Amino acid sequence: MRERIDLGAVAVGAAASILVIAAAVYVGYQWYQSRYGSTPQRALDRYFSALAGGEYDVMYDMTPDGDLMVLGRKLSRGGFAEQVEQLLTGEELEMEDIELDPVAQRGEYHYFRVILHYRLGGTGKVARLLVELRKDEQDWKVTYPFTPSL
Repeated sequence: MRERIDLGAVAVGAAASILVIAAAVYVGYQWYQSRYGSTPQRALDRYFSALAGGEYDVMYDMTPDGDLMVLGRKLSRGGFAEQVEQLLTGEELEMEDIELDPVAQRGEYHYFRVILHYRLGGTGKVARLLVELRKDEQDWKVTYPFTPSL
């Protein structure tokens, strides 16, 4: 009988140890993700920094395929870059500040109010945007519920 009690105690102890280790790993992973991982704020900062730096390939990769469709065809990287250049009216964009304000979250969809302080053609400007982010596998995708204008 004593052997059964000892085996039961060992089994309970092992299960409790596994549970504590699993909880510690989960908490550690969550801490790492919030500190160093991919977050919506970091994704937006990367997206708008890419806009300022002329890294249109980064923006293209962060745009959902559905938003790249024009008349049933997917917009090419070059065509995307041309459209961004037209939006900037050919002027050099110098980003001064990016303000990110979380508005709402619904499941994997995150909504942010973005205020861009920038200089375009030597003139200081401010743009206010509503941006939606969602996780697509491991990458964040950025969409504009309303048409952006700079």
